[in-house]
Amino acid sequence: MAVQARIAGHPLHPALVHFPLALWFAAVFWDVVGWWRPDPLWWQMAYWCLALGLVASLPALVTGLLEYIGLRPDAGGLDTATAHMMVMLSAAAAFGASWLVRARTGAALAPSVAALALSGGGAALLAVGGWLGGTLVYRYGIGRTNAVPADDRGESRSATAPGKPGART
Repeated sequence: MAVQARIAGHPLHPALVHFPLALWFAAVFWDVVGWWRPDPLWWQMAYWCLALGLVASLPALVTGLLEYIGLRPDAGGLDTATAHMMVMLSAAAAFGASWLVRARTGAALAPSVAALALSGGGAALLAVGGWLGGTLVYRYGIGRTNAVPADDRGESRSATAPGKPGART
């Protein structure tokens, strides 16, 4: 039996991931603003965006894990799903470590180079993990109720008519 986190047939994971992503990218933005215009407000904004992003990541992580557990072993994209999960867990760990480093010195102080490097690395991982997540949905149809596996070119077989590239059926 597949384990999935859905409401009215709609998967929860795609709806929940936007919150930690937005908060963590906002934290990096506030760090950049803080270095450009030094003011404790910007460091505090980054600190609290990191903290809220960590809290918001928990339901996204749980629902993503449930979707992953529910994948059939022969499902297309299983390797991509595993990579997506590992990259996103690494991103969450990087942002969590950045928050912990900042928590030791206080939210109102300029973050250390280590904290900034962890946030920057986390942002890069988020970009890669988001791309992998998009690949899962748009190439492999994972999480869709009307999923159609992709062919070798990454195009949905239902999107084009036989012999007519780009034609709609």
